[in-house]
Amino acid sequence: MGNCKTTTTLTPDPQGQWRLDGTKYYSTGTLYASWIVAIATDGTDRIQLVVPADAPGVTRVDDWDGFGQRLTGSGTTHFKNVAVPDDYIINRTPLSEFPTNEYFTTYYQLFHLATLAGIGRAIVRDAVAFVRPRTRTFGVPGQVAQRHDPLVQGVVGRLSALSFSADTLVDRVAWALEAVFPQWAAGHESGPAFDTAQVQAYQAQQIVAGQVLEAATLLFEVGGASATSTSRRLDRHWRNARTLASHNPLVQRQRELGDLVLNGTAFGSRWRDRAGAAAPSVSTSAQQEHAA
Repeated sequence: MGNCKTTTTLTPDPQGQWRLDGTKYYSTGTLYASWIVAIATDGTDRIQLVVPADAPGVTRVDDWDGFGQRLTGSGTTHFKNVAVPDDYIINRTPLSEFPTNEYFTTYYQLFHLATLAGIGRAIVRDAVAFVRPRTRTFGVPGQVAQRHDPLVQGVVGRLSALSFSADTLVDRVAWALEAVFPQWAAGHESGPAFDTAQVQAYQAQQIVAGQVLEAATLLFEVGGASATSTSRRLDRHWRNARTLASHNPLVQRQRELGDLVLNGTAFGSRWRDRAGAAAPSVSTSAQQEHAA
């Protein structure tokens, strides 16, 4: 459930089915879902499975209290003696193997990056909507339309550039993922193109998160104290971006990127070592590209 050690268990019952017991934290979207994806272990394998959200023994708790991303429904899900037929089991992976799929890892990162870029666009939209109808008298002679104030124009110009940069980086990651899709659809799960897409996603993450958070703070420079009105809720952009950026360990990925560029160390090597598997070397082409 988000860490290397899985405590949720799947055990056989006398009726020839399985029984699921445990807790899933940060169950994003589960409050709105018809089916729930879970990870469990039967002692030898890590098992990905699905269960109906309304199955007996499933309890969904709306306890997400983050100050942003409030509608994601990221509460807690409890499983108590939940019946799981064989056809609810999606796949099994030995516990000794590193539990990841580079394609899906990159896809999930792209999803978060696209959401951050969307927040950046909303910041520009709300800045324009705030400024256009307003006039100001503070610091200027007479009454001036705020949209003609060169200082305000400069702030909005910076906001537009930050949003453009975020959009561009997200596009770059999307193109990398699109390029590898035919290989993934053909059943391949690793290779130089997968390495490149994943690395680009984490490189983009380092920049996009910071740029959108900068924009969410800079937004308030277009209107002074009046921009902090709770009725406008402009603070939601920072809260949402900060919460979303906190979903992923930026400082950890930054270190891993440096280790890759300096030493050619593949992502997840430490986790693979702990799981008892040999850490694979990153492909030569990926090393060359990202060390350039």
